[in-house]
Amino acid sequence: MRTTLYGYIEEMDFWQSPIKNQVKKHNYKTINDLNTDDDWPPLSREMFAITSNINRELYRPNMEYSGRIIHFGANLKSVEHEIDEWIIKFEQLLSKLIWIESKVHFQTEYSELQTLCWRVDLNTYKVFHNGHFPNSLDKSCWNFESTWHSEK
Repeated sequence: MRTTLYGYIEEMDFWQSPIKNQVKKHNYKTINDLNTDDDWPPLSREMFAITSNINRELYRPNMEYSGRIIHFGANLKSVEHEIDEWIIKFEQLLSKLIWIESKVHFQTEYSELQTLCWRVDLNTYKVFHNGHFPNSLDKSCWNFESTWHSEK
């Protein structure tokens, strides 16, 4: 059975240059450094893409308005049986990125759409404008909600 898995990670965009540019480079490198041949359940480089404003000289819609979107997706064989292992890998990735919100949707051929959502708690994670690169985010800095776990 096929499981369609897709979603996004919204980059945190609270800083001015040069910190804003450092965050973009950091997140790009983190995604680019993912394995291209990952063990099951996979969380691999080819699943991801990042929005960007490539040519700023041409008039185009701003694809980075209030932060870039790191989007991902894949059709996998019955990954819902290992979704808890996939979530562990995904949260390890989130702990390396600078982000504000992430949503994952997955649906099997025999189930309804399930949603997993992570949001940074800005009361716990303090954003400083002191010219230094932001601190990493760990699980204590975010909230998690899931339609999947509520059914278990």
